[in-house]
Amino acid sequence: MPHSRKTTEELIAEEEKKAEQVRARMAELKARQHAEERKRDNHRKIVVGAAAIAHVRIDPQFRKELREALNKAVTDPKQRAVIADLLDEKAFIEAMRLAAKKAAEEAKEAAVAAGAEETKQAAAGANEPAQAANQPAGTAQQGKRGPGSQGALPA
Repeated sequence: MPHSRKTTEELIAEEEKKAEQVRARMAELKARQHAEERKRDNHRKIVVGAAAIAHVRIDPQFRKELREALNKAVTDPKQRAVIADLLDEKAFIEAMRLAAKKAAEEAKEAAVAAGAEETKQAAAGANEPAQAANQPAGTAQQGKRGPGSQGALPA
């Protein structure tokens, strides 16, 4: 089979196709990189926000400074509604009171559930030996009669 040489136009077309594939791959990689950076940035914001909120609960001076910063920086009403307890001391105290009440109720429910589970497990453990003692040995074979079996069938 004769081997034909490609024309210059064909070679250019092939190289342009390769270049387009490289551009597409680069765009895909840059999009992935951008998504990874956003994910990392969002995670960072969550960690810093959680640390700040935790510190607000234990340091009144920090709470005051953060409230001042938030009152200046957060102007959108929807965003302010989300952090209302951080913007107002009275709202903060009420939110902390409600959170403590909820935590106490959840702890009580968990203790009740744990106690019920322990009682259930204790009852199940107490019944296991009694069930085993009530079954005579060889009950799995009882009632099976086949050719050559000893004993007569009940009348």
